[in-house]
Amino acid sequence: MPPMKALKLLRKNKMEDKIFSDIVRIYRFLEDENKAINALYENLSIQNVPSFLEEIFASLPQNEEILLALLDRVLSLKEASLENILKKFDYSEEKILEIKDLMLLLTEKFYTQKHQNLLNFIQSNQILTPFLRELIGVVHKIGLCFNKFFRNWQKALILGINRELKEKYHNDLSAILGALQTSLEVTRDGEVSDRSYSIPVLRDTYQAVAYVDFFQEEFLTFKKIFEESLPILESIQEICPKLEQKEAYLKYLKALQQALLQNDTRELLESWREVDRCWMQITSPLQIGHPLEYYEDHFRRAVAPEWDLRIARIYEGRDLSTNASSFSINKESFLGFYQELTLGMPDTPFKPEVDKCVEESLKKVQSYGGMPLLFYGAELNGLFSAQVVPNDESVSAKYGKKIFYFPDRVRELSCAKPFMLLSSKTFSQDFLDFNRELLYFRKEDWYKVYEISTIGHEFGHILWVSFDSELQMNKSGEFKNIEEFKATMGGLAYYFLKGDLTLLKELVFNTIARAVSLIAWQRENEVLPYYCEGLIHLDVLFSSQILSYRGDFENIALSIDYGKVKALRDLYLETYKQLIIIYLEKMDAKEFLMRYMKKDKKGVFKPIKTEVLAFVEDYYKMYQEIGQRVDSITPQIWTRNYIRKHNERSC
Repeated sequence: MPPMKALKLLRKNKMEDKIFSDIVRIYRFLEDENKAINALYENLSIQNVPSFLEEIFASLPQNEEILLALLDRVLSLKEASLENILKKFDYSEEKILEIKDLMLLLTEKFYTQKHQNLLNFIQSNQILTPFLRELIGVVHKIGLCFNKFFRNWQKALILGINRELKEKYHNDLSAILGALQTSLEVTRDGEVSDRSYSIPVLRDTYQAVAYVDFFQEEFLTFKKIFEESLPILESIQEICPKLEQKEAYLKYLKALQQALLQNDTRELLESWREVDRCWMQITSPLQIGHPLEYYEDHFRRAVAPEWDLRIARIYEGRDLSTNASSFSINKESFLGFYQELTLGMPDTPFKPEVDKCVEESLKKVQSYGGMPLLFYGAELNGLFSAQVVPNDESVSAKYGKKIFYFPDRVRELSCAKPFMLLSSKTFSQDFLDFNRELLYFRKEDWYKVYEISTIGHEFGHILWVSFDSELQMNKSGEFKNIEEFKATMGGLAYYFLKGDLTLLKELVFNTIARAVSLIAWQRENEVLPYYCEGLIHLDVLFSSQILSYRGDFENIALSIDYGKVKALRDLYLETYKQLIIIYLEKMDAKEFLMRYMKKDKKGVFKPIKTEVLAFVEDYYKMYQEIGQRVDSITPQIWTRNYIRKHNERSC
C-alpha cells in the first residue's frame, strides 16, 4: 500500500476509534446521570421531598403514596400511578387533567435541564466531531418545539376532539369511525392511509387539517429552526464519513422539514414515507427518532409528536464498551425461524405476499442497543423499552426496519424502584425471590431473558404482515389490540422452538409477572394494546393450569404450578398458530380478540373466562386501593438479606 494511502487509512481508523470512544464516554455520563436520578426512589419519604416536587406536593394530600406517584411520573415517565391515586382521593376528572398537565410541564422542565447538562458536557469537552456536536444541538432545538407541539396536540386532539366524539357517540367505536370516514387521509392515487398526520375538524362533516395548518405557531418555529440550522450543518466539514454521515443526515432533515411543513393532506403520507426512506439510510450510533407511533389515538391513528436522539452502545452486533459480540437473537436467526415456521402454515391467497414482505424486511433489519440520549414531546409520557420502526410496511419491504432496545435503562430503573405491597399480596415469596434474584444477582441471565422477551418481541412485530395488513385487519379498530400479543409470541415461540430452554422457568415467571402487571393499565387508553395483550396471556396461563386464583388477596392470590410448564408451552404454540392464520387471512383483528375478551357496560375490555375475570376484577380493585403503597421490605434490605443467606449456605 502506498505510504500516503496508508497514512490516510490510519487517520481514518484513529478518527473512527475516537468517535466510538466518545460514544462510550457519553454513554457512561448518561448512565451516571440516570443512576443519580433513580436514586431518588431510595430516599422515599414525605420528610425528604425532592425540591422539584415540593410545590405540587404541598398542594396535594401529604402521604407517601402521592409522593411515589409524583416520582413515578417524572422518573419513570408514567401517569397511571398518579391518575389512580388522585381518583382514590376523589379528585374530579377535570382536576386530574389539570394536575396531569402541571406534571407534564414539570417533567418537561426537569428533563430540559438534564438535556442541557448533557449538551454542556459534550461541548465543554469537545466530544465527537464539530458536525456531530452541531447536529445534537439542532436535535435539541427541534425537540423544545416538539414539547410545545405535543402539549397542544394532546389538548386539541386526545383531550379535546376525541373526548367530544366519545360523548357524542356514547363511546361507540364503530359509530365514531363512521363519522370520521370523511377525514381519512387519501393520497392522489386513492390510497387510504393507515395512519394520519392531521387533525379532524368538523365542517359539516369531519375534514382532515394538516398539523402545519392546525398548529400554526409551533410550525412557524419549526420552519425558523430548519432555515437557520440547515445552512450551519451544511457549512461544517465532514471528518469521518462512515460515522458522521453528513449527506444522509442532511437529506433526512430536509425531508423532515418538507413533511412537517406539508399542508396538502393528499401528500402527507408520501412526504412522511420519504422521511422514513431517508432515515433508513442513516446507520450511525447516533439515531434520531421522529414521529413514528400512534398509540394515543384509537380513531384515526394520528401519529404523535415524538422526537428523540438515541445512542447505541451495541452497534453492528458488537458492544462498543468491550468490543465483544452482543445478543444472539438477530435477523439471520429470526429469518431461519420464520422460514421454518411458515412452511407448516396453511396456504392463503395472501401468504406468498406476506412471506415475501416479511423475509425482505428481516434481511434488511438494523439493530441498535443503547439508551435514549435526548427525548421530547410524546416521549415525556413514556419511553420505549424497545421499538421496531418504521410502521409503514411499503417502506420496510424495500428498506427494512430498525430495532432499538434499551436494556441498561430498563434494568437500572427496575433495580431502583421500590417493592410494592400489591406484589406481595399477589405472588408467593418464592416467586418474588426468584424474579428478584434474577434482576439483582444474575445480570447476564437477566439480559438473556430481556433478549427473548423484548428484542424477540420487536422481531415478532415484523412477522406475518405485508404492506396493507394493518389497514385490512383494522376495520373494527382493534388491530393494535392483538398486535402486541402477536409480537411477544414471536419471541416466546422462537425460544420454545429454537432455544436451549435453560432459562425456561425465568422466561415463564417473567411472562407471568408482566401479564399480571398489565392489568393496572385497564383504563389507560394509550396503552390499551398492552392491557389486551395481558388478558390474552392470562387466558393461556390459566387454561394451561400453571396459574390459578385462590379467590382473594387476603394471603397470596395466585398459585403457580410449574409442573404444568409443558402444557403452557404447547398451548402458547397452538394459540400462536391460530393467530398466524388470522394474519395470513388478513381477517378483522376483532375475530381473534373476541375469543378472549368482551366489553362491559362501561366499554372496558374484560376476560371471557370466569376464573380470569374474577382475578382481573379483584386485582384491579386491589390496584385502585393499594397500587401505590410500598412494601415493608425495601430492595436494599432484601439484597442484604439475600447476600447474608447466600453466604451462610456457602459456609
